[in-house]
Amino acid sequence: MRGGYLPKDLVVEAALEKTPLARSLLDRFPSGRVAASIPPADYAKYPADTLILTRHTGRFIKPCPGTKGYRCCGLMIIHFGLGCTLGCAYCILQGYLDTQALVIFGNMDEALSQVRRRLETPGGPKRYCTGEFTDSLLLEDLTGWSVRLVHLFAAYPQALLELKTKTDRIEALLDLDHRGRTVVSFSVNAPGISAREEAEATPLEKRIAAAARAAQAGYRIGFHFDPLIRHPGFEAGYARTVADLFAAVPAEQMAWISLGAFRFLPSLARIIPERHPGSRITYDEFVLAPDGKYRYLRPLRVEMYRTVLGLIRQAGPDVPVYLCMESRRVWQEVFGYDPGPGGLARMLDARV
Repeated sequence: MRGGYLPKDLVVEAALEKTPLARSLLDRFPSGRVAASIPPADYAKYPADTLILTRHTGRFIKPCPGTKGYRCCGLMIIHFGLGCTLGCAYCILQGYLDTQALVIFGNMDEALSQVRRRLETPGGPKRYCTGEFTDSLLLEDLTGWSVRLVHLFAAYPQALLELKTKTDRIEALLDLDHRGRTVVSFSVNAPGISAREEAEATPLEKRIAAAARAAQAGYRIGFHFDPLIRHPGFEAGYARTVADLFAAVPAEQMAWISLGAFRFLPSLARIIPERHPGSRITYDEFVLAPDGKYRYLRPLRVEMYRTVLGLIRQAGPDVPVYLCMESRRVWQEVFGYDPGPGGLARMLDARV
């Protein structure tokens, strides 16, 4: 069954052993064990099927790691864990993380306090997300982390939480009093790409069905076509997905749709063929861009963006669409304007 495999083993840092989360996990994993300490340097020592519950000693809230010269959406990231088991061939985490184990931070009360303080700061950021370094809902049944965040954000009408997922694990969210302060977002792609390159992710049709159910529960819904990947018949593939999205979710309940062309770190040119020998996504016309990532040649990116944007505009003319981490020139060629530094963040803040 696809949807990201759950870990088979558990390691808990001793300082967290008596916390409710640790006790709950130790009940779920009878073979779980306690370690005196688990510093970040030790994460790589644990096998891929291990869940590590440890303390995070840094900041829980970080700005989106945008790159100079590319327009950034300006999200604030709530950092609650590391790693993913969805097995996507293109996943950039493969190049950033030196561990394949899953890491969850157990000092959740401290994290929530940091988030609350930021929400209560006048003039503070408006949009926050999880799911930057892991999937927002992959381990929700084990942690309850997203439920606690939804409850927290419901009290702050000036801010918005975005949960990003490639799963359909939304059951815990459906009966919450979210008060419209949470967007549930789904990463989507063309059917062929989803089937071939997202090995353990929930099948695309089930994700879309979950989006429909979340919309029925009153959530605004986001969709992220990121990465767009060139492949034979890509126009028809993306047309099919766009049609399915608008058939499932009313346009007026779509918070936004983002488009981001496939880009990858040079290290992934080696990692992807090793871990995903059937993938051919790195065999195309790429150039090393100023951000140190390989990107499709600009005319190819513009062609894909214009194609998918046109499909979305036909289905929902008023749904906000934006490009993720793209250059001023590409924005100009696709949309006819450049939002400028900070302009994209202001545009999305207006949706709050």
